[in-house]
Amino acid sequence: MDLILSDDETKLIADCVDAIGTPEFPQTIGQFCAFLCDSDNVYLTVLFDNNAPVALYGNHSKASQRVLLNAYLKAAYLLDPFVLQFRKKLGNQVLSLDEIAPDNFRQSDYFAKFWSDMGLTDECGMILHFDEATALFFSMGIEKAGVSANPYRLKKAFPIVASLSRRHWTNLSLGNTDGSGRLGAHLQAAFEAFGTSVLSPREGEIVRMILKGHSSKAIAWEFNNSPETIKVHRKRIYTKLNVASQGELLSIFLEALSKMPASADGDPLQYLKVIE
Repeated sequence: MDLILSDDETKLIADCVDAIGTPEFPQTIGQFCAFLCDSDNVYLTVLFDNNAPVALYGNHSKASQRVLLNAYLKAAYLLDPFVLQFRKKLGNQVLSLDEIAPDNFRQSDYFAKFWSDMGLTDECGMILHFDEATALFFSMGIEKAGVSANPYRLKKAFPIVASLSRRHWTNLSLGNTDGSGRLGAHLQAAFEAFGTSVLSPREGEIVRMILKGHSSKAIAWEFNNSPETIKVHRKRIYTKLNVASQGELLSIFLEALSKMPASADGDPLQYLKVIE
């Protein structure tokens, strides 16, 4: 059976798309997943093989819950059935707690001293791998008595959640969990494309070296040219870009980047009107 999205779910997906590359993305993708599961709360973390999880977002309103989550990140995660499932290396999964918990889990000390004290009655979770040793974990908690977690719609929507998440976290690692890898990739691509709509390939290489602060002498050595030849190139570049100095060149580069949407590609200059 195909997934039929409600108007609310469609709106939440659109919000996720708009939030890609921004600090709001973990919250918006978390809210979408919680809505699909009809859960009371959501907790998004990054799981690692040999390190403690890193929290990205949680909507827990009670101070007592936040205290317990701090304890979870310090040590209690080692007993979490979903973390143990992640470490089995079984790939991407969307599961209910009952599918993976030990048969005596609800009578365990962990359940009594941590899980139950969170006010949870049930849970479903999604494990989304970025590599063998790293995964996003979406925990959707149920607090309503007598209500069971139902991961069915989340399972059906998994390709959507995975695609959106991988667009935001293009470089998910212990040192980079905030999605800045995507921004870095975007900026690097924009830098490589700067001026390509008006400059020759060699002029593009030279302008990037100028922006990095290389002198005409250093650029000449890099391209096995004379400094005089590079100065001719530099003058032609400045004419094409309608600037008179290296300072003006840097200014239009930064202005073009500031006006270029994060989802765009190509020459950032297309977002300026400095080139006639």
